[in-house]
Amino acid sequence: MAVEPIIRTKNLEVIYNLGRSNQVNALGKIDLEIYPGEFIIFFGPSGCGKSTLLYSIAGLERGVMGDIFIDGKNFSDFKKTDFDHFRQSKMGMVFQAFHLIPSLNILSNIVLPQFSLGTSKQFREEKARQLLEYFGIAAQEKKLPPELSGGQQQRVAIARALMNDPDIIFADEPTGNLDSKSTKDVLQVLYNLNAEQKKTVILVTHSPDMLSYAHRVFYIKDGKIIDVKVNKAPAAMPKSAESKPKESVPTPSRDLELLAKTYTNLDFKMENSLLVHFKAQQIVNDVMTEMTSAEIDLILAQVEFILSETRDEKTLKKYLDDNIKNGGLGLDKRTAAKLTEKILAIIDEIKLLKSDDRKAKKETDTDHEVKQLRHYLFDIFDVKISNSIALARINEFIRERLDNKIDAKQLEVKLDLPISKKGAGLDSRLAKKLARRIDLVLLGKYTIK
Repeated sequence: MAVEPIIRTKNLEVIYNLGRSNQVNALGKIDLEIYPGEFIIFFGPSGCGKSTLLYSIAGLERGVMGDIFIDGKNFSDFKKTDFDHFRQSKMGMVFQAFHLIPSLNILSNIVLPQFSLGTSKQFREEKARQLLEYFGIAAQEKKLPPELSGGQQQRVAIARALMNDPDIIFADEPTGNLDSKSTKDVLQVLYNLNAEQKKTVILVTHSPDMLSYAHRVFYIKDGKIIDVKVNKAPAAMPKSAESKPKESVPTPSRDLELLAKTYTNLDFKMENSLLVHFKAQQIVNDVMTEMTSAEIDLILAQVEFILSETRDEKTLKKYLDDNIKNGGLGLDKRTAAKLTEKILAIIDEIKLLKSDDRKAKKETDTDHEVKQLRHYLFDIFDVKISNSIALARINEFIRERLDNKIDAKQLEVKLDLPISKKGAGLDSRLAKKLARRIDLVLLGKYTIK
C-alpha cells in the first residue's frame, strides 16, 4: 500500500501588496509532497522565501493562495476555531527567537500548549517534566528564561513544541541566535526527534552543514523550488563529544590580555595561523549579525585568505554573489557588494594601523594614528560631534586604548560618560560600537609571538 504524504501543496502562492506598485511575489505556484517521518530541509539564501513557505504550510502565513493539505485535510475546509485546534494537535513550531514568556518559569512556559486542550494541571506538569528530563534541563524548571543560556532556552522551546505530541515539527532557523556548541546541541535534538521518535521534521536553514542528514533538501530561490536533492542514505549525526580538559596556558602579553576582555574565546596558545582564523571570525561576526553562525562559517575561509594575503580581495564579492551550485553563497548582488565593502573596510583599517610607512604630517605619528582611526570610526558609524571638548576627549581615549592603558570596557565607559564627568558624552550604544570596533582593528594589528 502506497504511503500518503503527510503534507501536500498545490499551486501555493504568497503575494504581498497585491496589485500595488510595491507588489512582491514571495512564493510562486509551489507543488510539493512531504511524507511521514521525513527529515526535510528548506535551503537557500536570505530572502528567498523558505521561511514564508514554512509558515504557509504551518498555517501561520496570511493571504495564501492555492491548496495546502495536512494529513489529507485541506486548510480551506476548516473553520478558524477548528483549524486552530487541528494545528495545535498536529504541528509544533520552533522559532529562531525562542518566544518564551520571560515572566513565567520554564515549567509554566512548556505547559502552555496544553491549556487549549483542557487537561488537568497534574497531567500537564507531569508531561512537561518528562520533556524536561528528556532534554536534560530538568534542573531548570523553576528558573525564568533569561536565567538560561541560548541553547537551553531553545531546548525549552522545542519541549513546548512537543507538549501536544505533534506529528510534524517546523523549525525556522532554530540555531540562528546560538553559539556553535549550542547550535550542534539543538540540531542533535531535532535529528533525534526524527530518527528516534519518527517525527516529521521540516527545517529552514542557511547552513549547508545539515544537508547530508536530511532525507530530502528543497533548494529555494526567488520564491520557487529550483531543485530537490534526495539523500538515499542520509548521514548519521555524531553525538556531541566530551570537552577535553584545558591545558595550562602561557602568560599573555598585556596587549592580548586587554583584547581578551572583549574577545573571550581568544586562546593565548594560538599559533599565528590559528590567530588569522580568529581574526577572520571576529571581522565576519562584526559585520554580518543578520546571518546565522553556519552561514558565517562559509565566509570565514574567504576572509582568512585575504588576511593571509593568499587571495585577491576582489574574489570575496564574487564568492558572496555566485550561485550555490558553483560554490558561492548565492546572495543577491546588492547584499554581496554591501557585505564586501564592510569587510574590506575593516581589513583596510587594520593594514593602515599595522603599516610602518605612514605619511608624515605636521602632527606626530602618534597623533596621525589616532586621527586616522577616528576618521574611520566617524565615517563607519556616521558620528557627528559639535563639541570641541568631546572631540579632544575622544582622541585622548582612543590614544589610551591604542597604548593599552585601558581595555575596551573602560574605553566604552569613558566615551559614554557625560562631558561634565570628564567623559565624551556619547550615546551608550554608540560608545559600545566604537569600543568594540577599535578592539576589532587592534585584534588584526597584534600577533602572538
